[in-house]
Amino acid sequence: MIKKVSLLFLLLFILFSKQALAHTSLEDSTPKDGEVITEPIQELTLIFATKVEQNSRILVTNSNGEPVKLGNFVIEEEEMWANFLQPLKNGNYKVDWKIIGADGHPIEGKFSFSVEVPNNKETGETKSDTGEGEPKQVEDNQENPIKKPKREVQQSNVPSYIIPSISVVLFVVVIGSFLWLMRRKK
Repeated sequence: MIKKVSLLFLLLFILFSKQALAHTSLEDSTPKDGEVITEPIQELTLIFATKVEQNSRILVTNSNGEPVKLGNFVIEEEEMWANFLQPLKNGNYKVDWKIIGADGHPIEGKFSFSVEVPNNKETGETKSDTGEGEPKQVEDNQENPIKKPKREVQQSNVPSYIIPSISVVLFVVVIGSFLWLMRRKK
């Protein structure tokens, strides 16, 4: 009887540990974490390792913690993207994202980037002419084509050793319990 119960626990442990390792992570983003943008930016793109559910969200805040208004927000398969209603002012920005992956687990993360556009390409004004805090008006979004860089894999926010370490500890506890029960029986 003890052998059957132990085998059942071992089988359940193996089944559930695979699910724990299957959590989604952010694979790529435009802009990337820590990137300094020197061209006007009008779109934010996040790419995940799995399909993203429709109730996921993105929040972009400036260095003062004020939210940046987003226009079109689209979730399609493993990608999420949103348009900025106007080009971002020079400064630092933080992106907080919360998704529900295909496995049903909520996952969240954040990254930051900076905008340092040297001058307004439409009017020829420099950063000092417009003032860093003033918004720049763009009449037609089609005038500033979005340049997407090559996609590179970005590391997850969770250290890679955490999940395997937890799995090993649980495995040792199960084996230790099994051996303890076997000794106790004798």
